[in-house]
Amino acid sequence: MSVLDRSAPLPREASLAIGIIVLHLLVNLLHGAAHWHFGIPLALWQQVFIVVVIFTAPLAAGGLLLARRLRAGAWLLLVAMAGALLFGVDFHFLLLGPDHVSTVDPQAWGFLFQITAFLLAVTEAWGVSVSFRLVRVAGRALR
Repeated sequence: MSVLDRSAPLPREASLAIGIIVLHLLVNLLHGAAHWHFGIPLALWQQVFIVVVIFTAPLAAGGLLLARRLRAGAWLLLVAMAGALLFGVDFHFLLLGPDHVSTVDPQAWGFLFQITAFLLAVTEAWGVSVSFRLVRVAGRALR
């Protein structure tokens, strides 16, 4: 039975990827709330990148995975999570600026900002790893 068969269960990697997408969305919502609380400014290109790559692309990838479009979903998730990871690590941990974890007061909302920045990096790295494995699984399923 092929993994593309709708009656077959999703491959373990696809199910795990969907879980990561949901967790990533929840952490993003919390991080966004902390951003809003502090009024951390974002350039227009950053806002567009966040909406398209960090929020929308993983959700679209999850939809593709649920529709059994494993190869397309895996590639979209891989690109989105890699882009989100590079963006987040740069702005939260490398480049000094208002979005750097060291610039917010670690009390209350600051702690939420810092912990969610770390959790975003973790979920995105995990998403890259799982989606990379899923690309390989989906490629084997199509042979």
